[in-house]
Amino acid sequence: MGVQMIIDLDSWEAGYADGELGRAFQCPPERDLMSYSSGYRVGRAYRSGTRSKAPRPRYARAGVGRA
Repeated sequence: MGVQMIIDLDSWEAGYADGELGRAFQCPPERDLMSYSSGYRVGRAYRSGTRSKAPRPRYARAGVGRA
């Protein structure tokens, strides 16, 4: 069983917005640093075009369950 992490959605969204807009990484003191940095990285990736569409889940395999 893996370890679960609770992400603060408000912090993640603030980081995502900053990353997507190309702002410098600067987590406000009232935000959760881990959640903010996670959102920031995804926002930067989206901005650079490396995340043009959502990644496939690891468990999804082509052809599984098809007749």
